[in-house]
Formats: sequence, structure tokens, C-alpha cells
Amino acid sequence: MNSRPQRLILAWGIGVLLLAGTSTAAQGARPGPEVRSNVPIMSVVGQAKLEALRSLHKAGAQTFSPSQPQDCVNGNSQVVAFSCGATTTGQLTSADCFLQDNTYYDAYSFAGTAGQQVTITMSSSAVDSYLFLIDPSGTNAVAQDDDSGGGASTHDARIVFTLTQTGTWFIVANAYDANTFGSYSLSLTCATVGGGDGGCVSNATTLCLNNARYRVTVTFSTPQGQSGSGMAVPETTDTGLFWFFSASNIEIIIKVVTGCPVNNRIWVFAGGLTNVAYTLTVFDTITGITKTYSNPQGTPSQPVQDTAAFLCS
Repeated sequence: MNSRPQRLILAWGIGVLLLAGTSTAAQGARPGPEVRSNVPIMSVVGQAKLEALRSLHKAGAQTFSPSQPQDCVNGNSQVVAFSCGATTTGQLTSADCFLQDNTYYDAYSFAGTAGQQVTITMSSSAVDSYLFLIDPSGTNAVAQDDDSGGGASTHDARIVFTLTQTGTWFIVANAYDANTFGSYSLSLTCATVGGGDGGCVSNATTLCLNNARYRVTVTFSTPQGQSGSGMAVPETTDTGLFWFFSASNIEIIIKVVTGCPVNNRIWVFAGGLTNVAYTLTVFDTITGITKTYSNPQGTPSQPVQDTAAFLCS
């Protein structure tokens, strides 16, 4: 869904320029009080996105620097308390704080637990949504996204991430383009891995896809009576390969991707480069649900395009 180059996720320490805070003006209705953050999360966000935009040579970005809003205290911004299962409406306005690339943002915080898989979605018809997830230290941008949320405009942002520690995590709702304003919707869902076998552990015959939530394996058999398990080759967080007889002879490619903004489902796409019998198994480690896809012996493998494989949760 994202036609732009992959974003860079960078953590910056001492010496990072402090950015401005955020104004309470023109914000939408949100849960919880506003509190002032004691961690320089905007420094990390600003530098991470600045490096990403430098690598993209974003065309048309304006270069002037407007005056910073008055609601900035030592570079620390106001943060809106958020929670798992919540949805809120916000507004990016010229009264908000901005990054070095002249894009404006709002900041949120939520209590997270190690092992939780969080899904953060920012949707807007007014701005090209851009999301960041910051760890509890406030010094590490662990994830950022531009267009992975899909949606009718293809400009919605989505982050799916398994939390690595317990504490207060931060969400930054931002715009991709400089000096753009408008309303947006922000949602946060959390699920604890453990509904199945407690999470996916990759090995020589196992792929762990879609942030390690889905465990993928394959078994095969030949007309000559040879059988076994496919050998796994991870490619990306969502995609992997399997070979049966030789590492240079790939038999299956598979990806497990999020289609939640489109039809509230996780999608499974796979392609086989073989006519031997095999059974491909995809196991959801959170819900314990299993999906299998089989190819009969002696039949050229048909593509799998299952856009209703698993319910989003």
C-alpha cells in the first residue's frame, strides 16, 4: 500500500535538537486530561523524520519556518492521555507544534505491557497521516508509518508493534506534508500474545510473520514417497519463503498482511512454484485459530489470495 521508500527509524541521544511543544487550541474531543511530558520525545521524532525526508528528497515541501507557538516549555510538549481500545478525534492546526520539516503534530501517551501487540491507526481525509511510536524512555522511535493504514484515500497510517517493555508509551500523530491541517481519527487496540501458544518463535522450518503474531509452516510429499517440512527463509516482517529440496530452489512464497482498514481482516497471500503435494499452515498465536492451504499431488500450485483469513483484533 505504501509506494514511498521505507521510512528510517532512528534513535537519537545527547545532542539532539529540542523541538517545540504543543498547544491545546483547536483540538478535538479526547479522553483524559492533558499532562506535560518530562521526556524529549519530539527531539527523537523530529530527527527521525528529518532523516527520512532527506533520503526521499520530498518534492514541494515548504522551507520557511513559522514562529513557534507559545505553549512550549524547555522543548517538552503536552501529551494527551490515551488508552487501549479508545478512539478519539484530533485536529492538526497552525496552533500546534511543528517539526523541522514544518509538519504539525499531536502527542498521546498510553500504558503498555511487555508482550502486548498494539495496533495504532490514524485516518484522515484532510491530511496525509503519519504516525510514530516512541518507547517509555522517550528516546527511541521504535516505529513510524506513512500509508500502511490503507483507507479510501490510501493516506491513512498504521503501526502494528509488539511492546518490548512495560511502561508509558507515546504516540505522535503527524502529517507527511508541510503546513497541512485538518481533523483526523486516532485509534489504539491492544492484544496480549498468549491466546494460542504464547507467541511465535522462528526456527529452520518456521516463519513468524506480521510482527511475529502468525506462525507459518509447510509440509510436503512427492509421488516417490519423499516427505518432510519446508525450510523457512524470512524476507521481511510480513513475507517469507520455503524450499523443499535445495536452498537454491524456492517452492513457496507467502505474506501475511494487515487489511483491517479495508475489511477488518488479516490477509494471507501465497504462491507455489511446484506441483508436489503440500499443506501450508498459518497459526494465529493470539487467538489460537489455524488456517490451512493445500495443493494436491501432481497439480500446479494455485495462488492463495485469502482476504478474510483472520479477524482483526
